[in-house]
Parts: sequence; C-alpha cells; structure tokens
Amino acid sequence: MSSQPDANTSSPAGDTQATDVPWLAVGAGWLLLTLVTLPAVQLTGPAAGSLAPAELLRSLLFLLGIHSSWLLATPWLLRLCTRWPLGTGNDAVATAKLLAAGACIIPLLSLTGWLLGYCLSQLAIPRTLPDNWLHAVTATSLFALPTYIAVIGIGQALAYIRRYRRRGELLAQAREQALRARLNHHFLFNALNAIGALGYRDAERADAALAQLGELLRNLLQSEPFVALREEVAHAMAFVELQQLLQQHPVQVQLQVSTGAWDARVPSLVLQPLIENAVRFASAAGADEATINLQFESLDDQLCLQIRNPFGDAAPGMGIGLQASRERLHAIYGEQATIRAQRDGAHYQVCIQLPLVTGERAA
Repeated sequence: MSSQPDANTSSPAGDTQATDVPWLAVGAGWLLLTLVTLPAVQLTGPAAGSLAPAELLRSLLFLLGIHSSWLLATPWLLRLCTRWPLGTGNDAVATAKLLAAGACIIPLLSLTGWLLGYCLSQLAIPRTLPDNWLHAVTATSLFALPTYIAVIGIGQALAYIRRYRRRGELLAQAREQALRARLNHHFLFNALNAIGALGYRDAERADAALAQLGELLRNLLQSEPFVALREEVAHAMAFVELQQLLQQHPVQVQLQVSTGAWDARVPSLVLQPLIENAVRFASAAGADEATINLQFESLDDQLCLQIRNPFGDAAPGMGIGLQASRERLHAIYGEQATIRAQRDGAHYQVCIQLPLVTGERAA
C-alpha cells in the first residue's frame, strides 16, 4: 500500500507507465505465440508436412521475422490503449480511433514482418521475392487482424488495471487525510475546551497551555504524513506536557523503546489520540496511580506499540479516537495493521501492530 504515492494527472502518468514495458514478458509472449503457430505454418506452407530440421528452422525464422515487427510495436500499441482507453464514457470515439489506427498499422507491420521473415528464412538459399508476395502480405494482414485485436485487448486490460489501482490509491489517500483531519479536529476541540475551563481557575496556566498548544500544532502541521517513531514520540511527549498544564492531577509517563524501533516509520498522530485517552483515564478520580506506560518494540517485521494506563472513574469508551485510529490504519495498511484494546484489572491497555518499515527500507 504506496505507500503512499501522490496524485498525478492521468495522461502523463499513463504515458510513463505504458512505455515502461516489461520486455522479458513481452518477448516471452511473442515467442510463445511463435512456437504455438509453428506447426500450422509448417503444415500449410510450401514444404507442407515436412519435418526436416531445415524446413522447421526456415518456418521458425519466418515466424520470428513476422512477429519481430509486432514485438517492437507493442510499446506503441500499449500507449495507444492508454491514450484512447475504453470504459471512460467515450467508448465509441476510442473504438473508432483504435480501428482507424489498426487500418494503418496492420498492413505496415504485416509488410515489414513478412519481408523480414522471408529474408530470414531464405538466408541459407538466397532467392528473390516470389511472384505472389503481395498476395501473401495481404493474407498475412488478414491473419494479423485478430493479433491486433488481441494486443489492443491486452493493452486495454492493463490500462484498466492501472486506472483501478490508481483510483484505489487515491481513495485510500483521501480517506487517510480525512481521518487525520478528524483526529486533528478532535484533539483541537478537546484542548481548547480544557484551556477555556482552566482560564477561569488559573489564567497564568491557561496562557502557558495556550502557548504550548500553539507550538504543538505548529509542529504537527509541519510534519509529514509518515514520520520516524522518535519524532512521533517527541510529539506525544509535547502533548503530555500540555496535559500536565490542563489536568488537575498530573500524570507520569514511563517510556521503553527498543533500539530497532526508533527509526521505524509510522503515520503521524498515531499515538496522540490514544495517549489523550490514556491521560484522561489515568488522571480521573479513583485511579490507583497516575502513570502511563509506553512500550514500543520491533519484533521481526512488526512494530508493536503498547499503551497501558490505570483505569479510574472516567466514563467507559474511547470516544472517536480509537475508532478513527482503527479506520485510519486500515486505510493505510489494510489487514496488516491491528489495534486491540482491553481492560486488564485496574488498567486499560491498547496494542497496535504495524508493518515494520525503517527509513532505509522506505528509501
């Protein structure tokens, strides 16, 4: 899931993808077609029924020459499919253009391919062109019509698959951005409400909290969609400092991070809504302690983020933070990311598992 790629206009991106041809696969496809049609050519050609190695080689060289022109033209044909795609609401015009292009391309490729194939097949015994060579080229053009349709069909299928994948990537990006904005609004709404309430009791602390909120928001707005875990932890600690100013019962944070986890790339704000809930629970009346335990470690190809906090008299439920985080991670990683939340006696624990992607691997 790239990631994640940025949106581009369809035409330039499509042209680039169309010209980026996997030559090995294309060559293998045309070679397979050559081998499949070899028996038919051998049975219907001038040496019909002959299985002599020289005749088989001559037929093989003839087919290789014919198909070489199509092989070299394949990238251009695929580009036509990207330029005139079907299934975009203008199929009649696109079909007409593809047929008109085929009326020019098929005779040209048939002529060059037949001449090349004839020359290759006659290397051992040089001969002039036969009297019926024009008839042979015309017949080859008629047989090439299904070939052209097949290549265009494959090109249209590949173009559709690229559009489908790109559409899915863009939808995932839009959804992730919407969920990230939702988390920002949720955090900002709660923080401003708390600062407003604090202003009636302690104006000086409210001013300090407002300055801390401004600094925190500035850092968050400047952050990339994906950041190193060390940067995300720094943002989380800044949030805790803000909560220290807002809460009547300050909380403590114990942090344990394995060496391999510091450079892991994580979605920005992945910790903030969960720590916000942890602070609310830990600072509520009735909590046995006011310590939040954060444990982040890398295990094989997984990054495990664990947040554990005491559970006081705060109302049950995690608000929109946990659900929005779950939806956001699913939009980014699909089934590769999981969030588990459960109450463990007097504590509440949230565990997040993400694919481990470091800065080196991401590059």
